[in-house]
Order: sequence, then structure tokens, then C-alpha cells
Amino acid sequence: MKRILSVLTVVSLMTIAAFAADAGSGTVRLDSSVKVGSTDLPAGSYKVTWTGSGDNAEITLKQGKYVVTAPAQVVDAKHSKNAFATKSENGARVLTEIQFKDKTLVLRDSTAPIAGR
Repeated sequence: MKRILSVLTVVSLMTIAAFAADAGSGTVRLDSSVKVGSTDLPAGSYKVTWTGSGDNAEITLKQGKYVVTAPAQVVDAKHSKNAFATKSENGARVLTEIQFKDKTLVLRDSTAPIAGR
């Protein structure tokens, strides 16, 4: 019984370590309000965290009482500065992408199919 418990503990720790290895964070300054999913975020600086990799990522933007989580795709890319991209949809600015020094986070509509699947 002790051996099984030890094996389960080791496997759990390895899983947690692997999950943490696919996590990241940064900050982005939004110059005007944007929409993420159904949430309107006002202009300001946001802490951005993400977990997962490739097509199976999830990002969270947080500033004070504003917290929003969305599905995303993490793409390795080189950028000289942090930036973001938006599109106009039904009269609103919708956040589509956040760029960090070595990553691009492409936000996805949670109802849209993932490319290649």
C-alpha cells in the first residue's frame, strides 16, 4: 500500500511540474476598452497569465475587480515589445491577440472549432 501511495505521489508531482512548465505571465496595457468573450474590460494595465500550450491554452486577464478567462492558442514568436490586436465586431473592439517578447496568445471564441481538429 505504501508503494502504491508513493508512486501516486510521484506521478502527481510530475503532472503538476509539467503543467507549471506550460504556464506563463506578463502584463499588457490596453489603451481603450475591449471585449473578451462577453466581458467588457476598461482601458488599463492587466496582469495576463496563461496555462497550457499550443491549441490547448487558457488565458486570464486581471486588474482589480476585473477578471476574465478565455481559451487561446499559444504560438512561439519573437516580438520587440508587448502589444495587442483587436478587431471590430458589432460596434465593439474585441481583443484577438496579445504579444509578448517570445509568445503570441491568440484568443479563440470558445464556440469556434480548433483548426486541425
